[in-house]
Amino acid sequence: MISLRQVEAFRAVMITGTATRAAGVLSVSQPAVSRMIAELEAEIGFKLFERANRQLIPTAEGEAFYEEVDRAFIGLDQIFRTAEAIREYGTGHVSLVTIPSLANSLVPEVVRRFSGTNPDVLVSLEVQPSQRVFERIVSRQCDIGLCTLPVDNTAIESRPLARLEAVCVLPRDHSLTAKTTVAARDLEGEVFVSFKTDSIFRHMVDEVFETAGVRRVLKLQARTMAGILGLVGQGLGVSVVGPLLPEAGAHRDFTVRPFEPAIPIDLALLRPAHKPLSRIAQRFAELLEACLEESLDPPRRRPQRSIR
Repeated sequence: MISLRQVEAFRAVMITGTATRAAGVLSVSQPAVSRMIAELEAEIGFKLFERANRQLIPTAEGEAFYEEVDRAFIGLDQIFRTAEAIREYGTGHVSLVTIPSLANSLVPEVVRRFSGTNPDVLVSLEVQPSQRVFERIVSRQCDIGLCTLPVDNTAIESRPLARLEAVCVLPRDHSLTAKTTVAARDLEGEVFVSFKTDSIFRHMVDEVFETAGVRRVLKLQARTMAGILGLVGQGLGVSVVGPLLPEAGAHRDFTVRPFEPAIPIDLALLRPAHKPLSRIAQRFAELLEACLEESLDPPRRRPQRSIR
């Protein structure tokens, strides 16, 4: 049976180039390294090194074997780092699932700050539409969710964070950028970039225009916020999206204007019900709330009890 010590000896020889230097790294004698290499070769059934003039030259099989060994040791290093993080914080992993509209504005800044102070904690990010966010939380595939209300599921605990409003996005050179606020009636006859028809927000927007009796040219649609902003940025149409935090409006290819009538959107932090957050996930959630509050001017945070 292959032993970890044999593999360590092989890896040390590959890294240092000689059995003598490998022995120094492993704090054993040079004959002990040679013996472990020979035992490993006997176990795996092929030669790892050619021996010439007291030198060890890796065979092609040895090079291929080393690639796999090195990947395994990288994995072990990650395991050790995770163990250290678990010892200090209770877990070495935070998983977040968010709606697309926040994936390019709020979330990257939160992850940047969090990783700066918690470099050994693995952060997993998923970007999904609302229904998929709910599914990831219910199935406990993710620790924390960032989504819009309502959440009609007893397996999810939600904490309201802020009330945002939908905005109108326009190409930079569009005539409506001269207006401080864009009303539904202003978009009469405009080519409109919509979300896909399975989007809840799509139906909210369509209802506003139907109620106002405004006709749009509906010939473009996309599933994600990034897709819509990309099309608008190319001058292919206008859209109404939300929530869009202020810093996202600095994009060089489109302009953001408030939209009337207001389409309120309540943003919430989600977690699986009856499953307390780990200490490190709680820290991430608190940082997320702080970053959100900084992003809103004036602040529109809705304080509630802490999500735990």
